[in-house]
Amino acid sequence: MTSIPSSSSQLKTSSSPDGPATVSARTPATASARTPATAEPPVRPTRKQVSRACDWCRARRIKCDNGRPCRACRARGADCTHKGTDEPRTLPQAMREIEKLKLKVKEQQAEIARLKLKEQQAMIPTPTETSTTSASPTTSSRHNSHNSQQQGTPSFTLKPKPQWEGIWLATSRSDQTSYYGPSSHFYFVSRIGTYLNKALQQPCTAGCMQPQEARKNIAMTNPAEAEEAPAEEGEPHSPGTEGRKNPSMSRMQEEYFLNLFWESYHCFVPVVDEADFRRHYASLWEPRRPYRKMSPLVDIVLAVCLQFGYSFMPKATTGSSSSDDATMAGRWYYRRCQSLLTADLESPTLNTVQCLIFSIVYLCCASFHNMAHLAETQAIRTAQIIGLHHEPAVDMSRPEKELRRRVWWILWMMEAKTAAKLGRPVGMDRSEMSTLMPSDDIEAASANGALLGSFGNVTWLSYNLQLTKLIDVSFSVHTALYNRCGEAIASSPAGSLYKDPQALESCAELLATRIPVIKAWVDAVPSSLKMCRRYPGEAFSVDRTPLNIDFTAPTWLQRQRICLELMYHTQILNLSRPFITFYSNSTTYTPIAERHAAACVSHAIAHTLVMHQVVTETDLMGGWSEFFFWQWNAAITISGFILAYPIHPSTPNARLALEKGVAIFDIFGANFAVAADAAKIIRDLMGKADLLTGRLRYGITSGAPQEMPPNLSSSTTATAPVPGQNGLDVTGGAVIDPAIDDGLGWLDPSEQSDPNYFSEFMDWALSVDQYNSFERFFDASNPADPFLFGQQMPLPPQ
Repeated sequence: MTSIPSSSSQLKTSSSPDGPATVSARTPATASARTPATAEPPVRPTRKQVSRACDWCRARRIKCDNGRPCRACRARGADCTHKGTDEPRTLPQAMREIEKLKLKVKEQQAEIARLKLKEQQAMIPTPTETSTTSASPTTSSRHNSHNSQQQGTPSFTLKPKPQWEGIWLATSRSDQTSYYGPSSHFYFVSRIGTYLNKALQQPCTAGCMQPQEARKNIAMTNPAEAEEAPAEEGEPHSPGTEGRKNPSMSRMQEEYFLNLFWESYHCFVPVVDEADFRRHYASLWEPRRPYRKMSPLVDIVLAVCLQFGYSFMPKATTGSSSSDDATMAGRWYYRRCQSLLTADLESPTLNTVQCLIFSIVYLCCASFHNMAHLAETQAIRTAQIIGLHHEPAVDMSRPEKELRRRVWWILWMMEAKTAAKLGRPVGMDRSEMSTLMPSDDIEAASANGALLGSFGNVTWLSYNLQLTKLIDVSFSVHTALYNRCGEAIASSPAGSLYKDPQALESCAELLATRIPVIKAWVDAVPSSLKMCRRYPGEAFSVDRTPLNIDFTAPTWLQRQRICLELMYHTQILNLSRPFITFYSNSTTYTPIAERHAAACVSHAIAHTLVMHQVVTETDLMGGWSEFFFWQWNAAITISGFILAYPIHPSTPNARLALEKGVAIFDIFGANFAVAADAAKIIRDLMGKADLLTGRLRYGITSGAPQEMPPNLSSSTTATAPVPGQNGLDVTGGAVIDPAIDDGLGWLDPSEQSDPNYFSEFMDWALSVDQYNSFERFFDASNPADPFLFGQQMPLPPQ
């Protein structure tokens, strides 16, 4: 049987790359008997496609074209309509649509950025809890000037980072205000003053509490004019003009003070090479000259040694005049050093940086904080000029490399400490520092015949390395914390952390995540550098166990152990102090912030107990005025905590520690005039805390405000409402109505019970931090014998 081909087998499908498929038919005979003469049928032209047919053609699924109207609509005499969305139907159209949308998105983003910048330029910053409306009358004008400058700034200006704004305060020396950030204890003292003014509702008499000479408006005198002023009767003179140009200390006297240097400042600030310094000092003396040649490095080292060693002189020798305080000793050498350094400013050397570092140390211990900060800036720039921020050259010897590394990292450590202490921006970019950290191995510690050596698993350089690491990690936490605080304030409707508990708690959460890096530093400290505690206490703990001082260890190591632990407690204290709040809301719960406040006072207590044991049982801390200031920092923190939390598990221990803090100031006061006044200030704050605590306890126990205990004045308690009633909240003994009082009334002088109270309180408090007089510091009319500094002073007028 012959099969008949199906119709489908007789169809041939042809397709063109440029058009749709066409179908042609042929017989089997034609397919089997093809001849060359047979002509192919002509190819039909490709139909031109359209992206989208019109509504009529699409509904009937017939051909359409790009004409408007199309051919089919023209033939039927109808309208050619397109009611559907004109969506892209081809890839080129889709790509064009995407590019168009991208361009539109960029335009909208640029418009949003311009609107945000315009809002920031037009917005006046909202003052936080401790803005300075009352502390500095010029603050508002400064803000307005700053805002007007911002409004004229071109739109390409970088967006400023949110900041937690500090305060502007006039120090005890001058009416000129200085800026102190929220991390400074100046800021915390201002918060204490704010709270006392609101809580006591009566003016405080600052006159009976302020240190001597603290209320003077002291201006820096002109040294040239003072040089010409005649010396007062009874002042010692250096003979002739030669005496004015040279100190009257002999070589033996100078060497006595320089010997103090090697186990004191040299162990803490190892920026000089011992062998090189001794050779340099010996070269300054000539056999027939009564005085050595001038050297800025030797002069500034003698200045800090006089400042340190003067405190060891008996009280009967130093006299009773507070004007010749130990911290002012050596000022003649300091001034001459600065004069000699002027000639090296254009071509500075490593010696110039070394002199500037010791100048910072001297000024800091003399309580000239702003001058020390300026000296740091000069030292940093000088170090960058000679390239200390980069790794030393390969052709240098290892001792030279290690010395340059130590100098640079000590500068960084000083700058970070000062920036955190004063609450100001840091002047160095950590990311641009390529210098490696210095080594503390035996080879580095014994280079060039250094004599201090090692003990156990540490050398005399280990303290500097570990302290540098502590300050480095602490400052990284500090930076992250205050960046977060600035963001929280910027996003908070209240504009203040202390008026927005949730914002404060968010900052506390960040600190809680960063604190472990400091704990990790504690674990990495070598065992020989840790101060042992009596069983079962541990080093760097807050368990209040006494120290187990190892008197068999070298003196330099004993001091390093103590100072490293004190600096650790200080760093934790400063980081967690912002979470001590003087105003709380019973409707909110901030557990992490409260734990930070408790940790803050625990470290302040630990600092005080360590310091008290050391100054009562040893003389290791004698003359260390820098650590007196850290103790003042701890004491004022404990005082603030007691005022803010009169009923708290840590308050009894804080009160006991504060009494020991007063004892520390009394001991320092024997040769350190301002320490005695610091003790008076803390006693006065303790009395105020007792007063407020008594009010609170009486209000809680009695529940009847008309009944007063006999030791409280009726003028201050008769109208006090009962805590807990009518939605009132109790904070630190003060009864505050959150609806009408947010604790910020001191920003408006009209709301203060005493308009002069805040400035008086701040003058009183700052007198401890900045007590020295420029008149005494720059008194060039009396180039007295530096070795006999303080002797033969004229008696005060009767």
